[in-house]
Amino acid sequence: MIEAQLGRFGDKRLACVGGALLAAMQRKRTLCVHRLAKDRNQAIQFGRFLANRAVTTHEMVVTTGRLTGQHAVGRHVLAIMDTTDLRFPTHEASKRGFGRDANDTCPGLFLHPVLAVDAGNGGVIGLVECVVLNRTDGKVGDHKKRAADDKESRRWLHGAEITGDRLAQAAAITMVGDRESDIYDLFARRPANVHLLCRSAHPRATATGDLLPEHCAGLPEAGRMTIEVPPKGKQKARQATVTVRFGAIELKRPAGAGAQARSVALWVVDVSEVDPPQGVEPLHWRLLTTHSVTTFADACQIVAWYRMRWTIEQVFRSLKSHGLDIEASQMEEAGGFLKLAVVALIAAVRAMQLVLARDGTTGQPITDAVAPAEMTALRQLNATLEGRTAKLKNPHDESHLAWYAWIVARLGGWSGYTSRGYKPPGPKTMHHGLIQVDHILLGWHLAIRSADVRLR
Repeated sequence: MIEAQLGRFGDKRLACVGGALLAAMQRKRTLCVHRLAKDRNQAIQFGRFLANRAVTTHEMVVTTGRLTGQHAVGRHVLAIMDTTDLRFPTHEASKRGFGRDANDTCPGLFLHPVLAVDAGNGGVIGLVECVVLNRTDGKVGDHKKRAADDKESRRWLHGAEITGDRLAQAAAITMVGDRESDIYDLFARRPANVHLLCRSAHPRATATGDLLPEHCAGLPEAGRMTIEVPPKGKQKARQATVTVRFGAIELKRPAGAGAQARSVALWVVDVSEVDPPQGVEPLHWRLLTTHSVTTFADACQIVAWYRMRWTIEQVFRSLKSHGLDIEASQMEEAGGFLKLAVVALIAAVRAMQLVLARDGTTGQPITDAVAPAEMTALRQLNATLEGRTAKLKNPHDESHLAWYAWIVARLGGWSGYTSRGYKPPGPKTMHHGLIQVDHILLGWHLAIRSADVRLR
């Protein structure tokens, strides 16, 4: 229930306040504590909660990661990682305890979450981990002279290790990362139960004496495919026809690597766009993976998994300007803000899970978000939200997460219409609906408990 969503923190009262804070953030979509609170007393409660040393981001991510691990049992999970920077250019004088942004121009910090996504259907399972970087000493130089465990890039190794532990009961785990994850030590020291898939960023030397780009250029074309390219900056989403090449490869250990292994055996899938639109940079991915790639179908599967990395970008958009607007936070102390940022991340992931499941294409089970004991209440709630016409009936099977997403969206203010001219429910609608359904389910459980007490 609500009181256990963030963690217990060794105190039932702290657990309850944490649950109320998460619920308020989902409903009001802001990181302003005074706006989150229903009155002055609750604002004081929230402030004390965030300042309490017993309340830690570690317990928050362990709690949500444990729940994600339970839902991941027996599934092939893509553990998608990426880093997003939070910048506060207009708050130079007010922020205390904050480090600097990537360019050392203003106060800022970085979040590096691990998002669990079902490899089979692309549905969000949940948050696994989140590393917070706060450069209070500024950006460190001479990174090539430092050991792998002393670098900021250690977050990638940490993420793989934690993921292997928390998702140990998954059928398979594939860590997916963009170019920042092209780290030799990560390939050489990966956990035994974690596969890797990353986009190459460096012209690495191979055991045969050539460099990776030249090696890929010499591979035979295996086939062509058309893929969807997501929007980036001012560029709109588009389709791209690409050639696909693949083969086994052995990368030599670079001079600065800390790993003992002199080489690592991998597979590479080279994806290169054919005839890109004028003025558009052609798409070119060199994907390195520990998965065996022996056929064109295998290579296409690797490309499909890598493309699911876009899901974490959508979570970041929900966290920032397209959702919770985290960079508008007026909180001055870094310690409290870090906790509030993790709460916001959990809320953003929960909403995005339903956004991606809303049309039923993921085919996710409803148990990814709902406990079996709550189904009776949800059936009754669904009946009250359905209209008389077929267009206003819940079109999904109740065993699917899409059925629950329809209920949440209706509670969040969505009309229920899907015909042309009507927009599907987005993160904002899902945030509003989640707080409503949480309150309803809480009341349901309280009523059940009261009935049990009377019967005794």
